[in-house]
Amino acid sequence: MFKSNISFAEEQFLSYLHKTGKYYEANRNYSEDRSNNNNNNNNKTTSLLSPFIRYRLISEEQILEKVLKKYELRECEKFIQEIYWRTYWKGWLEHRPSVYSDYLEDRNKLIEEFGNKKFYLNAISGNTNLSFFNNWINNLKENGYLHNHVRMWFASIWIFTLNLPWQLGADFFMQHLLDGDPASNTLSWRWVAGIQTKGKNYLARKSNIEKYSNIEISDNEILNENANPLVEEKIYNVNELHLNSDYNLEEIKYILIPTDELNILKDLNHKKVNVFTGLPLEDYNDHNFSEKIIKHIKSICVSCFSDDDFYKNIKIDIQFESYFENLDKWIEKFQIQEIYLPYVTKGNWKKIYKKIITKFPSVNFIIFNRKYDVNSWIFSKKGYFKFKQNIPNLITKI
Repeated sequence: MFKSNISFAEEQFLSYLHKTGKYYEANRNYSEDRSNNNNNNNNKTTSLLSPFIRYRLISEEQILEKVLKKYELRECEKFIQEIYWRTYWKGWLEHRPSVYSDYLEDRNKLIEEFGNKKFYLNAISGNTNLSFFNNWINNLKENGYLHNHVRMWFASIWIFTLNLPWQLGADFFMQHLLDGDPASNTLSWRWVAGIQTKGKNYLARKSNIEKYSNIEISDNEILNENANPLVEEKIYNVNELHLNSDYNLEEIKYILIPTDELNILKDLNHKKVNVFTGLPLEDYNDHNFSEKIIKHIKSICVSCFSDDDFYKNIKIDIQFESYFENLDKWIEKFQIQEIYLPYVTKGNWKKIYKKIITKFPSVNFIIFNRKYDVNSWIFSKKGYFKFKQNIPNLITKI
């Protein structure tokens, strides 16, 4: 379904570009199951770009720029809004980082409690009394992907029909989704549960599933279509962010590129630089990631810097094994005193950055932000409706 390289990502985008207008608006809610040829990506109702946007192999800015060259905003508004949902979720969580740390803490406790319970094990092995849900489980494990509407149905059934904790469902998604993003995933599960928008949950209904997929649900496959939303007593205060988008590009001589920000140099059009990149596998462990995910990250990282002519004259050191040892050698080889770090949002790389800065106290690390993120996150403190009102202004700054 996916090839983990930049050529495939770019071809996929170009093949879908003409569908980002009214086609997307009319078809986006129909699941991939609607297609009679699930192996043909050209028949999909959505772009299938999320496994690449997630690591910014292709960035939101690149996509927005090309789409808005082809269509007026009014013609592609739904697609543009969908791209900005990802941006909004990241900003919202950055303003409330303890939402994610609380989720991980709760998840760890719940794994201890539910890890050996049969009904939980049946759910994650695709052995429930809901045949279509079992198929989703198997498709997720096999392909690392589910259509967004299917994810909503899945989460609702997990929480309200199977009566499983949302945190364990969010964790299961992160273990298997190629596009699993800490912000989008965590907050989407909270939204379905009714604690993100308090008092408003999302309920999967038989009629809706059958309308937007080719699934036929039998009479003995009963969904809970009348569940009350979950309740969360804790109130999360908004933290102010201290971001840095006021930097001189020419001063970036040495940069460490995390796998969450793969193509940042191309977005900045900056080539006079020495790069260290890769993934410290032993520290990339917020979740028990499948081998498929780790292979995907490693492959797109190598492809980004090896297959794109933009990087052919840039010195690049890519490391996956003995990451910190090789980082030390890189710093020593070039006698580096200052390294730029692209800002990373909540997740594994936030933790890895702390370890890097602690291990190399003699180096001055400068964290900098994309202007795209800074401009967008100003409006990410409240609900998406208020954020959405600012999209026409935001796109003028791309």
